Amino acid sequence: MGVSMAPTTAAAAANEFLRLSWEEPNVPAVTQMKLQKLLYYAHGWHLALKDAPLFDEDFEAWEWGPVVRDVYFETRSFGSERVSGYVTALVLDDSGDPLKARIDVPMVSNEITRKFIREVWDIHKKYSAIQLSNSTHAKGEPWTIIRDKYGSLDRKPTIPNELISEVFKKKIKSARAGSDSNNPAA
Repeated sequence: MGVSMAPTTAAAAANEFLRLSWEEPNVPAVTQMKLQKLLYYAHGWHLALKDAPLFDEDFEAWEWGPVVRDVYFETRSFGSERVSGYVTALVLDDSGDPLKARIDVPMVSNEITRKFIREVWDIHKKYSAIQLSNSTHAKGEPWTIIRDKYGSLDRKPTIPNELISEVFKKKIKSARAGSDSNNPAA
């Protein structure tokens, strides 16, 4: 496995969104669904603006939109309620020995990435999980393109970063020409 060039992990980015949400309890709750969509938008904007992924984990096309599998399994017990605990990750030491693994609460380690996630939070925090999910299902969105390509999402196909980047770059180009501020996807 190669060395990651991504500035963080999906779990660390999720934890940063959770930390921000706990500081602002008056915005719509960060449920597991909203957390997935916040990760998706952060990753998409990072791909488009920085030509690099925010994290290495893939998004899969699930029934309710793009999902990072590991983050889902860490947060599914919250159901449609506010996520009230940090996402954890299993960490192996340099030897790779599973007997020396530990549970960690990953956090974003650099200020530039924290600032980027804060900017995504500030734009998308006012939207509910359903609003964000609906926007990922709009015509021309990567999730919709993958759903239309496969027909069924039973196998939860990967949404390629190249497709996400292409669509988000189009959003930037469109925004420069004029924007729709009522659409969380814009």
